[in-house]
Amino acid sequence: TYEAPVMPLDKQHLTKAGFSGLLNGPLKQTVLRQPLMHATDSLARARLMFGVGQGGFGDMDSTARVITGIFSQMCTFYGSSFLFPIIEVLGNLLDTNPPSAPPNLPFDENSPAPDLGVDGSFWAGIERVHSAAKAFDRELWAEQRAGSERVWEILNATGSHTTLTLAKDQRMSFFQELEERGETAILRALDTISTHIQWVLVAGGENMIKNRVLHNFSDKSGASGGPYAVPAGSSLENANSPAVKSLTFCLRAQFVHIQAALTPQSLSAFWTALSMRLYDILVTRLLQHYYVSMVGAVKLSRDVEALRSVAMLAGTDHQHWDQLRELLTVYMTPPNALKTILVGPEGDPNSGKGLFGQAGKVQALVFMSRRIDYRVKINNVFQKSTWVVELLEDLGVPDPTDGAVNIALYSAQSLRNRRLKL
Repeated sequence: TYEAPVMPLDKQHLTKAGFSGLLNGPLKQTVLRQPLMHATDSLARARLMFGVGQGGFGDMDSTARVITGIFSQMCTFYGSSFLFPIIEVLGNLLDTNPPSAPPNLPFDENSPAPDLGVDGSFWAGIERVHSAAKAFDRELWAEQRAGSERVWEILNATGSHTTLTLAKDQRMSFFQELEERGETAILRALDTISTHIQWVLVAGGENMIKNRVLHNFSDKSGASGGPYAVPAGSSLENANSPAVKSLTFCLRAQFVHIQAALTPQSLSAFWTALSMRLYDILVTRLLQHYYVSMVGAVKLSRDVEALRSVAMLAGTDHQHWDQLRELLTVYMTPPNALKTILVGPEGDPNSGKGLFGQAGKVQALVFMSRRIDYRVKINNVFQKSTWVVELLEDLGVPDPTDGAVNIALYSAQSLRNRRLKL
């Protein structure tokens, strides 16, 4: 049996061409249609030559064998030789590493939004590959489409269950591999956007305050207490920090491209994953590097609302943001009222009320430990504030920050896993 050789597109040449070369070359609509036109023409010729077996006319075995051969060659060509290399190159064109220099914030919203490392052409390429795959199935396979005279209908007419099963397997393999390669490329886009979120929020946001000491808090590297260690009496001129304002601007622009490229189901999965990564980046930085004052808590709350808003553009599971909103109350509450916030009005740590009940004892206390007044400097040594010691004794709970804090336990995925166990 003749097997067409696999002669894939030159990935090195495609890489040099870049996104523009792909969209104006192999991913051009007329180029994508041409092989399908030739294939449907071959199907028609085969039917004329061998018949379709209806009413006992024609060589049914030959028809089934030839039609299956044509379909097999097209699966090989349109997949292994054509679409598979293209989608692999689309992913490889993305650079997951953000620029080494921090961004200048805020971004000018009268100019196009920075692409967070994923050019809109990437998503246009993904959309065209997806459209090409649908056209491949529609023009060649055409299942249950009466009068189509395509592979499925012809093979059914021959009555050859063996060749129909073989063709179904080939079709399944084609779409499985295309889906896997597509997922790899899209995951790389998710990784790229994630590292650029870190670049904007952390490198950009902290670069703006690196030369200012906002409080008497400084770590060994001399960095300030972060963007939310705002001194009492300070005015909050802007609704959001420049980093968050710029990031939400970029993410909303990116969302438009992603929405146009992905199916609703894929968009939901992608944006939910991005929401979780965005949450993890913020919370990890907060719990490891930032301190929050009462004034800074207002700023942090506004930033969380802005990030939550953009995170909920698509997807269904965003409860991690809802819990974070509740946890922020530990920064806005004066020390003498914290007990009620933590355990409820009865003052019982085991009542299941308050933040202990909603988020868990350890999580609530770890978040509380990032208050700027949690520790005070006495004789150049940081010690727990008196109110902290008294509160922990009153509640009868140890301080989880006395030991190492496993930040992974506070990720969005960990929160989801705990909810699923309940």
